[in-house]
Amino acid sequence: MDADPRADRVTAGRPAAGPGPDGEAAPRPADAGADAGPAPGGEAEARVEQAPADGADGAEESAEVAGRLRVALEALNRRLRKDWPDHLTPSRLSALTTIAAGGPLPVGELARRMAVSTPTVSHIVDALAKLQLIDRRPDPRDRRVCRLVLSDAGDELLDDLGRRTTGFLADRIRLLPADQRAGLAAALPALEALAAAPERPHNGGMDR
Repeated sequence: MDADPRADRVTAGRPAAGPGPDGEAAPRPADAGADAGPAPGGEAEARVEQAPADGADGAEESAEVAGRLRVALEALNRRLRKDWPDHLTPSRLSALTTIAAGGPLPVGELARRMAVSTPTVSHIVDALAKLQLIDRRPDPRDRRVCRLVLSDAGDELLDDLGRRTTGFLADRIRLLPADQRAGLAAALPALEALAAAPERPHNGGMDR
């Protein structure tokens, strides 16, 4: 099933809201002297000699960038969560956006996509159903299986959060100097690639 564009409505809902307190190749530059062609073995030897230094420097740089990015995302997420309803925990929002993206989903598939255990997801689903944010529908091919979809209330909640989140971020971005706004726009493809990267399966649960 194609992804539902509604999943993009709440930028703050995942990994900023991901498990949280509760739980996704740049083009190679042309070689110098490529027109003349490398000497036999020369290109491979150059790469071998450069690899250790580049790898060490790259790892250190990546760690520094990751640390600064984590702190910035956590600060933004704390601010965004101030506008959330009291009953909406990060794990519940993560489940809602996951269902919006791929629903109707059985509980087991929701657990797989959220990378948590089925009992943990069952607890989250029960809470969302009690809040009337999702509906359970029988699978037409297997009546023993229930599939999860957003209710009208859940759909409206994601729309509202999306508008508030986008508005808050747009106001903050407008206050940045022009060079920082340009830098942020240039970084978006990398940030989108980070968000789309597959998550590593892990044990453990989100907050309830």
